[in-house]
Amino acid sequence: MKNRKCAVCGSSDFVNLYLTHDRMFGISGKYRVKKCKKCLLLFIDPQPTTNVLSQHYPSKKYYSYTVSQKRNIFGILRNYLVKNYYNPNFVASIFAKFVKNVPAMPSYRENGKILDVGCGTGDTLILLQELGWEAYGIEIDKNAVKAARERGLTHVKLGTYKDIFKFPDNYFDSIRLYHVIEHLDDPITCLKLIHKKLKKDGELILGTPNYSSLISKIFGKYWYNLDVPRHVFVFSPSNLKTLVKKSGFKTDEVEFCSAGGNTNSIQYIINAWRISKIQLGGKFWIFLLFYPIEWILDKIGLGDIFILRVSKK
Repeated sequence: MKNRKCAVCGSSDFVNLYLTHDRMFGISGKYRVKKCKKCLLLFIDPQPTTNVLSQHYPSKKYYSYTVSQKRNIFGILRNYLVKNYYNPNFVASIFAKFVKNVPAMPSYRENGKILDVGCGTGDTLILLQELGWEAYGIEIDKNAVKAARERGLTHVKLGTYKDIFKFPDNYFDSIRLYHVIEHLDDPITCLKLIHKKLKKDGELILGTPNYSSLISKIFGKYWYNLDVPRHVFVFSPSNLKTLVKKSGFKTDEVEFCSAGGNTNSIQYIINAWRISKIQLGGKFWIFLLFYPIEWILDKIGLGDIFILRVSKK
């Protein structure tokens, strides 16, 4: 589908940025990335069809569709911080000041209901369920849904964001779209559906890549979070605030929570230029080298990932 108007501001004044391809899996296909001159939204034009996109989500390789059997230091730390999120002990409080490894956590509600759209195999929902949440999920990959149910998440269903309408209105205390909205073909329709399903005092948590980040400017078409063609749209805090406002929400908080953008972008350059066979991913010393940079960029509002917390007007 050819984009005639910007999905956020309605402008038709676009500029061509990149002609690029799937750098994560190397699946064939060229995709043109454009930018709206008015609100700076990035988008793929023409928008890939559902059949084309499905090829770029290989069920056995895409990270959110697999259950990791490894217990690395990052996973152990994340689980520890989540379990101590609402009532942190001294150690968790210290870690939380220096490690932003628990993004997009919902505000506490006793016996609250939460929906995680694009929940994958349910890593986060399992932890939230242990903390007392009644956990619901929607996922497009049947193998991920099967894995989530086998892990005890009985309310995880196969479907897309369009299936949100099946839930009763005013049903959820919190809805979570973490690294999801950039994948959707029609973000505003999704947001309007969510608005109906949230309780009057409910919250929506959006986590997504930040086109206004310093890392995106430095790496350009090699920016890891450009992630063509899976990321149909790439937002900045400013234009996503505009979109949620048009959908009936008000923004309560913006925070930044980057992780791995530097390392993976460098890896894409190494791969493209065939500099060497070095693989940077998963190396703890690489994490320690780049984490202080990402931490500082988050603090000054130029981080690679941002979290928007919004509520009904």
